[in-house]
Amino acid sequence: MSQPLAHLTHSWRVPLEEAAAIQERLAAAVLLRPLPAEGPGSPLLAAGVDVGYTKDGSRAWAAAVAMDRSFRLVSSAVVAGEPDAPYVPGYLAFREGRLTLEALAALDVEPELVFLDGHGVVHERGLGIASHIGVLVDVPTIGVPKTPFHAIDHLPGPNRGDYYVLTKEWGAQGASIRLKAGVKPVYVSPGHLVDLESAIALSLAWSSGRHRVPEPLAAAHTLSLHARNGTTDRGERS
Repeated sequence: MSQPLAHLTHSWRVPLEEAAAIQERLAAAVLLRPLPAEGPGSPLLAAGVDVGYTKDGSRAWAAAVAMDRSFRLVSSAVVAGEPDAPYVPGYLAFREGRLTLEALAALDVEPELVFLDGHGVVHERGLGIASHIGVLVDVPTIGVPKTPFHAIDHLPGPNRGDYYVLTKEWGAQGASIRLKAGVKPVYVSPGHLVDLESAIALSLAWSSGRHRVPEPLAAAHTLSLHARNGTTDRGERS
């Protein structure tokens, strides 16, 4: 996959004050626009990235999985290493962003869409990890975390495809959506080069209804767990 744009690259191990300034600078580059979920111009290859950790958080495995529209695995990669920072709410990219980029770069294909287990523009500085990664590599991204950025007081209906749009006090919008009937919703958040309506439609188009999250992200989660548990040899690099 393409390397990060040179003029946007930055250090990952920085104080929180500098990290916040980086987020504010990159947030200005976020572009939300329609991206069709079906037909001409829709993505033919999508990737998911998930990062698993040891219990003490000292080591991580970033797994990237690319699939075609039939949910066939096209390429996968795992990159092992140390996270760059402890977890701090609002700064997930500075914990696992570098490993995420390395896993995407290790794929043998160029995905046209990337799903990430983290928020996008629904972030206090407008740059959750989905937006952060999207801006750096200039690829459409969608955040599909399992937890909301802030507490919510309304849930979507129980059926697959039911959703509820959430508008944060600073104007950013995401959606609580069920991609599998009868299970807890996920929280779709536009990352980069995808608007909210498209993010909802694409999340549905790239899910089979068998998992709580889109298929590429579900597969990446499984691969990261296998890598953490030492049961995979899918291109792991240290």
